[in-house]
Amino acid sequence: MRSRRLPFPADPRWIEARFTSHCARCPRIIKPGESAYYFPNSKTIFCDSEDCGKHEARLIEAALFDERMCAA
Repeated sequence: MRSRRLPFPADPRWIEARFTSHCARCPRIIKPGESAYYFPNSKTIFCDSEDCGKHEARLIEAALFDERMCAA
């Protein structure tokens, strides 16, 4: 589930939650120690379900893939 670390500190990434949080998309509560997808700039966090964090991670990975293909 965890992908490689992106090159910039402001890039979204998978984290292990340190605090209790609420998913930005669904009503799920993210407990400390659970995996979550985090956007540092907006401080938005998504749970690890298919419709939330995994969906966001796929969108980011697709955008990065497109950028690499266009730059090549």
